[in-house]
Amino acid sequence: MRKISKLILAIVIAVGLLVGVAAAQSNWDVRPGKGVGPLSIGMSITKCEQIVQRNPKADHAFVGHKRPFWIYYLNGVQINYDSSANAYQIYIDKPGIVTSKGIQVGDPQAKFIAAYGNNYLAHELPTAKSQPKQSFYAYKSLGLGFQVENGIVKFIAVFPPHS
Repeated sequence: MRKISKLILAIVIAVGLLVGVAAAQSNWDVRPGKGVGPLSIGMSITKCEQIVQRNPKADHAFVGHKRPFWIYYLNGVQINYDSSANAYQIYIDKPGIVTSKGIQVGDPQAKFIAAYGNNYLAHELPTAKSQPKQSFYAYKSLGLGFQVENGIVKFIAVFPPHS
């Protein structure tokens, strides 16, 4: 009986922590070219992981030693780290984390174009024939991008701005 009580307590604490993590993100914002919420471009993996929790069920893309790699987090973000293990790109993959112009995952493509204009670089992403086409729209000088599928924002990307 005592073991069951401890297990229930552990589950309650874990759920509480996850709810706290979700609540913390409700006020995160997208800072083009700079970061997302408390996460910043250039931040070390150690500092990032003091803020966000890895998704244990994800297939983290470690691409060899001293090469860029992706890590998927439970917090609605994916981070691409450079060869020095510093955040190079941050992707938002769930609604609720919003740009200063009100754009979030799930919005129509027309909304971000109305907000940020037509000065983007667009390209179609490779997808399997059986999958819907996806495109990426990069506002390079802002350090902001949108991945779109069927006219809907699927991801928002933050990266170092460049011309």
